[in-house]
Amino acid sequence: SSCHSIEKSRQRLGYYPRYSSLEAIQQAVQVLITQGKVTVPTSKGITEKTTFAQPTETLMPMGMFPLFFDLDHTLWDFVSNSRKTLREGYEAFALQGVGVTDFSEWVHLFERTNDWCWEEYRQGRMDKTTLRSARFEIALKTIGSTAPSELAKELDIHYIQYSPQQTGLIDGTLSLLEELQRRGHQMWILTNGFEEVQRIKLQCCGLSPFFEAMYTSEELGVKKPHPDAFHKAAAAAGLSESEDVVMIGDSWQSDVEGAQNVGWLGVHYNPEGELEPAAWSTVRNLHEILDLPLSSRV
Repeated sequence: SSCHSIEKSRQRLGYYPRYSSLEAIQQAVQVLITQGKVTVPTSKGITEKTTFAQPTETLMPMGMFPLFFDLDHTLWDFVSNSRKTLREGYEAFALQGVGVTDFSEWVHLFERTNDWCWEEYRQGRMDKTTLRSARFEIALKTIGSTAPSELAKELDIHYIQYSPQQTGLIDGTLSLLEELQRRGHQMWILTNGFEEVQRIKLQCCGLSPFFEAMYTSEELGVKKPHPDAFHKAAAAAGLSESEDVVMIGDSWQSDVEGAQNVGWLGVHYNPEGELEPAAWSTVRNLHEILDLPLSSRV
């Protein structure tokens, strides 16, 4: 499908203390579990989903470290792209008519619900199908909407179709990747996002030419921060265990701590949050990555 572009939304979204706790979300989840609309995975653990072809030797010019990037919230502007799509859905499905009277309140609640669902997914307590089918229904139920459950499914179909076609990038993404590529770094994407969605994002926002490949948790059969996510990605990229590999991402636990636990160097892209002293490096904006010692040459 062709990449979808719409005018950048400038609306500032407010904070609503009514939903500052997850209690209301969790109550809505319990209702849906009772109704059989939300299920919990019956098994946990690592699955071997992909057998990689024998990798070829990767040569890194001039001692440049190989770089792995997270995608969402690190390069691809998940927040602005998601909100654009939610605005489209809000208007296309006339949510005002089913009790969702304030768009900013709706976005805030959906984001809290979506974050909760993703954390459940990362912890193995929710599967992909349930995440997709439940998040809009949970949000509608929590906000007190009169919408039928079928509308939640339509909203999610719309969101899955159009959100990855948005092209907003974190400030400085293109100039950073252009300079790293010019210096001779080889780069890969390592993401917990869903396979089909992440590839659309990478293609539509024009980042594909900068990367050797993208490895998703679905392809690898294991999610960050599990050590196997990093080991399998390095093996697929043709990198040896002894190389200085750098992981750059916004999540302390999934990206940075997970990478450092297997001996990689972790760069925490952390624009506003508390500094994590255990990180190999922390940057407040992407341009600062260019000042890091990313080469074996001192």
